[in-house]
Amino acid sequence: MRLFALACFSLCAACATTPAHGTWSDRTLAAGADGVLCDHRVPEGACVKHHPGLEGDFRRVGDWCGEHGVPESQCLECHPDLTFQPLPALPPTADVRWLAGTGDAIGPLEALVVKGKVTVIDFYADWCAPCRKVDAFMFELVSARPDVALRKANVGSWETALAREHLRDVPTLPSVVVFSAKGALVKRVNGLDLAALRAAIDEASR
Repeated sequence: MRLFALACFSLCAACATTPAHGTWSDRTLAAGADGVLCDHRVPEGACVKHHPGLEGDFRRVGDWCGEHGVPESQCLECHPDLTFQPLPALPPTADVRWLAGTGDAIGPLEALVVKGKVTVIDFYADWCAPCRKVDAFMFELVSARPDVALRKANVGSWETALAREHLRDVPTLPSVVVFSAKGALVKRVNGLDLAALRAAIDEASR
């Protein structure tokens, strides 16, 4: 199961541009699976303030906020509403795939549509905390609905081939494209708007 930190806050300008901070890794959640938070309000087992020897591990995987001297996945200064909840477990039957490599072009979206299923293509980035809210919503949905397929494309940055290919007029991430089971484009939802995403999927299911 892939674990991510979930951030429950409104979209900010930082999500509209490539940040100067680090990316997110699973190390904070993996070390804090018991749910115990320290006085710094992060999983005690992963807290670099309590365990400075862990700093090198986080830095090696790029999970580091240089501005505040903590892992990006623990930085409550950059992400004040950060929580440390794992994503719902995906059953083997869930139709979820990660496309290509980070920032790689993926070709026409129509070619990714799964025949007979509502297809949701999720453009996200490791540095985009609101994208994790989309993950939580979609993982629960595809676990319960075999008629929905999820395809995830990691943008990386706004300068990648993938961004140039499909995000030229997109102002912010996440950006989610919904196709009907017949292959018709139903809607693109930009930004964290789970109500609009749910409505688009419902429309695509009709």
